[in-house]
Amino acid sequence: MAKVPKIVIASAIQLVVLIGLALGVYLLSYFLEPPYPAWVLVLVQGLAAAWLTLRLGLPSWWRWIQLFLPIALYAAVQIDYAPIWALIIAIVIIMLFANAFFEQVPLYLTNETTRQALKKLVRSKRDIRFLDLGCGLGGNVTFMSQQKAVTESHGVETAPIPFFVSKLYTIFRGGRTFAMDMWKTELAYYDVVYAFLSPEPMPRLWEKVKEEMQPGSVFISNSFPIPDIEASEIWQLPDSRQTILYIYHL
Repeated sequence: MAKVPKIVIASAIQLVVLIGLALGVYLLSYFLEPPYPAWVLVLVQGLAAAWLTLRLGLPSWWRWIQLFLPIALYAAVQIDYAPIWALIIAIVIIMLFANAFFEQVPLYLTNETTRQALKKLVRSKRDIRFLDLGCGLGGNVTFMSQQKAVTESHGVETAPIPFFVSKLYTIFRGGRTFAMDMWKTELAYYDVVYAFLSPEPMPRLWEKVKEEMQPGSVFISNSFPIPDIEASEIWQLPDSRQTILYIYHL
């Protein structure tokens, strides 16, 4: 059976909550004369959708989308802005967070503490080919290209706006990025592969890593371990996020 996309589940939650809210308003009318403040109903819609999203086990970032979606729509109606702006905003959001909708992978950015840990990991190696799966704005790719142990530093990204930014950044600062789906990326070429994704793709990604990466190579996952697979090393980093790197030696 095909797995239901998270965006379909989230939409269904909003619909269920809306129906429940409509039923609640109908029953309330027998005890308290309408109309009721619209902002209260909108807030109830958002809070109930966020709560149900959390209860159904969707990734935590979905609850914020569920909370603010009805609030944003209500605010847009109150402002009475031109509909073209809604289309423009929607296009920008999709181009920026495309992977969140289609791959269930939000745009996570690697911080400086994590980059220093990556630098430490490759310091004792030679002629490393580095790859960042889902490289976002390209910061990791550029940083790793400047390390003496790294001969090639690449990144792949499919969300249009992050890819465009990363392409420009690496052109001027070093490294290379490609508009490529990570599932079509050949991992065998690389010695160190880094990913900061989400729990959703990790089981499938591990199968790809095992099949393609060469003996002696290293796969690093920021924050999200491979389910049921013991990491070769676990690094707890001293940053505000309390970042954990799960390191797998092939």
